[in-house]
Amino acid sequence: MRLTLVSIAFVSIFLFIALAYPTDTPETLTLDILINRYGSVEFSHGYHAEMTGDCSSCHHHSAEGSTPACGECHEAITVYHYSGVQREPSIGLKGAYHRQCMGCHQEMESGPVGCTDCHEKEGTQ
Repeated sequence: MRLTLVSIAFVSIFLFIALAYPTDTPETLTLDILINRYGSVEFSHGYHAEMTGDCSSCHHHSAEGSTPACGECHEAITVYHYSGVQREPSIGLKGAYHRQCMGCHQEMESGPVGCTDCHEKEGTQ
């Protein structure tokens, strides 16, 4: 009986860890929705995932344990300068990247916040 309870506890802990902490986290992501204006951005996803320790810090408004790619919720809009109302709550992908990345960098007082800190200007490569 005791062996059965220990076995059930072990399997439960193993399943919890396997589901709560995905192992298929990509180390680097190439963000290239602005490729016609700026070079792509190599985003160190593994580093940021390890640093935050909580996927929901970035993969917000998702079901628990779900980590959809940003583009699954945020539309890749090709307009770069908006006139009029800001696109809340369905902010475009560019805005989502910038708000998430630069917002955190400003809050932490660490990390790039300028355009060419992350993007290489097209034509200078």
